[in-house]
Amino acid sequence: MRWLHGRIARGSVATLAIRLTALGLGFLQTLILARLLGADSYGQVVSVVSIATLAAWIGVLGLNSLAVREIARFRLRGDAAAENGFLRFALFAVAAFASFAGLAAWALAAPSLPGIGRWILVLTPMIAVILFFRGASLGQGRVIASQAPLDVLRPALFLSAVTIVTISGSLGAPTAIALNTAAFAAAMIAALLLGRPSGAEVPSTLPSGAGLLKSALPFYLGGVFASLQSEMMVLMLTVLSTPEQTGLFQIAFRLSTLLLVVRLAIDVPLGPRFSASWERGEREDVERLASLSAATSTVSALLIWFALFLLGRPLISLFGPDFVAAQDSLMVLAAAQILFVSAGPLPVLLNMADRSGVVTWALAGAQVVQVLFGLFLVPDMGALGAALAMSAAIAAWTLTMWLATRLSLGLKVSPLHGLLIYARRGLR
Repeated sequence: MRWLHGRIARGSVATLAIRLTALGLGFLQTLILARLLGADSYGQVVSVVSIATLAAWIGVLGLNSLAVREIARFRLRGDAAAENGFLRFALFAVAAFASFAGLAAWALAAPSLPGIGRWILVLTPMIAVILFFRGASLGQGRVIASQAPLDVLRPALFLSAVTIVTISGSLGAPTAIALNTAAFAAAMIAALLLGRPSGAEVPSTLPSGAGLLKSALPFYLGGVFASLQSEMMVLMLTVLSTPEQTGLFQIAFRLSTLLLVVRLAIDVPLGPRFSASWERGEREDVERLASLSAATSTVSALLIWFALFLLGRPLISLFGPDFVAAQDSLMVLAAAQILFVSAGPLPVLLNMADRSGVVTWALAGAQVVQVLFGLFLVPDMGALGAALAMSAAIAAWTLTMWLATRLSLGLKVSPLHGLLIYARRGLR
């Protein structure tokens, strides 16, 4: 079967459609809420959701990423009982630990968010459960089910509710957070229904809970480091610079992630395929798929970068004349994103090949680079300094993972290799 017409391609197209839909809904959400609430109230809503999301990544314990690998393996062996046993244990662990993480986050954030900080207690376990079942559904090969609840259903319901409330009356921060919480609850229920375990008997061969948590530890650290990576510069700008520079950087960073749309769309369905192929010892298949996806995503990223180069200024000006100064930061971050994309789906590949510790240590090293560069550049250069610091971290992470893939797995993954494979065999 041709690669283009196989499950990976279908999953990539579905993921791309969901990503584009989520981008559109996210833009509408930002635009409508900012206009209705104003800067101060909108900032409160963003703070509550951001803190709850970070606490959820802590509470999910890495079991969401472990689920992608383990469930793919269970299905390869036809072991439905082991799959259901894993799902039951993981759901209990995530719900319990995320509740404690939410309590801790609320205690720390309550002084800064009086009256509305309590929503963190409710949001954190719900987001953690959604994140877990995103991984579970992906391991089951259901790409759309893995992403639709959080990326499409939640913002669509939230925007619908905001529209209805606005028509009937005024909208404040407490009401907006309550509506968003209700939308998250609906997304959690949908995720549970789509990825819930069946009634199969739990097997005696399932690893112990401690064993599963130990296996999930590298994924856990990697998820926490990854969630911090996009927030670290915002925190440093808040402390070392001005709110204006923080806003400039945030706009530049959000726009730069457009280069990752195709990369992420391809990565999602590749995870289970990598896990199954690696389990069967099909190294050539893994290398071929990784290189082909690297070539595809690099070409798309270069096209998006060219569009940003030509249209970056008018695009940024849509947010207001004060944000035009973010253009230089945008181009710096866009260049770093191209480097990351060109390396191929290395984080997914290393995780599925039992090298998740490499991804974790690479992320930790990137954090060190980002903090050191940030301390040196942010005080004097503001948003541009933050963009340079983040770009240095992205470059360090990418280089480390590329070397690890080459040295520990013996795989040659690059867009050039992908183009050569395409020239010889096409997308097969």
